[in-house]
Amino acid sequence: MDVSEAVPAKHFRITTTGVAALCLMYVAAAIMVAPRTYFAMLTEYTLRKYSLPVPLFALFGMAGVAIVSRPSSPLTFTLEKLRHRGKGALIVVGIFVLCAAAFSTIKHVTPIYVPFFADPFLAWLDAAIHAGDAWRLAHAIFPPQLEPGLFVLYGPVWFIQMVGMVLIAAFTNDGACRARYFFSFLLVAVLVGSLVRIIGSSAGPIFFERIVGSDRFNGLMSALAATSSGRAMIATSDYLYSSYALDRTVFGTGIAAMPSMHVAVALLNALFLSQFGRAIRYWGWFYFGAIMFGSVYFGWHYAIDGYFSIIATIAIWRYSGRRIGGATPARWAP
Repeated sequence: MDVSEAVPAKHFRITTTGVAALCLMYVAAAIMVAPRTYFAMLTEYTLRKYSLPVPLFALFGMAGVAIVSRPSSPLTFTLEKLRHRGKGALIVVGIFVLCAAAFSTIKHVTPIYVPFFADPFLAWLDAAIHAGDAWRLAHAIFPPQLEPGLFVLYGPVWFIQMVGMVLIAAFTNDGACRARYFFSFLLVAVLVGSLVRIIGSSAGPIFFERIVGSDRFNGLMSALAATSSGRAMIATSDYLYSSYALDRTVFGTGIAAMPSMHVAVALLNALFLSQFGRAIRYWGWFYFGAIMFGSVYFGWHYAIDGYFSIIATIAIWRYSGRRIGGATPARWAP
């Protein structure tokens, strides 16, 4: 159902104010579960990780959009956009940071209450579906010369793309489009990234030996150790495992395989970007494909983690669309 269709009267209508209220409830729940962890994460995000990148992304992103959208008067475009959406976008970014700290808090403390138990089953099911471990198929078909590019897309670009998409949605004029994106994002975080993560508590192939005590994925670890990109991924896994084992709150803290939030968020962004034109739509779907493939190639996830995330995210996106009426195609021009 297109978001431009009317919402049946018997259903509630999603608004940006309603989404903000739900986000704050999510934050309150995280504070109740682990207040010390939450405020440690919030300090990490606000003072160390988001305080500089977000303004820079907003500045350069706005400049680029202004030049493309109104090359004759980009400064006027920027000033008009800030006048129309500056205050609202600032509120959106603030709530996003609060929610990011809440998500990391819940992800970090979940193994305390629900220890990793599903890895042996997920590894068996993944191999049964693919007639062998999926990472072997990924390494067999992917040209090794392209691995550094895949590493950049899966690693450094991930943070840029995630923050950039939040800013794009925050500055979008259409309130219904904003509400749909952030409501979908919230449902993905709560339902997919928190509740399902408890049901299928698992760490992933790259942590398999440390969590399960089995050498089943030694071949994967050897393949990763043979390249600079793979060694960087192993170093990242060491960083996350140390945070888990020592119960330290650090940026990006938390280990979770089923389901894949990387895949879920990349797909959600691709769905949202499909409203903005051909070039940006192609980028969204290309990036989603790279994240899905990279999650298996680098051993962070079993392929079925991504499959589940795809099904769940599409269902959430469609559901949110049925709860929003009066939307028009997303636009940047004031």
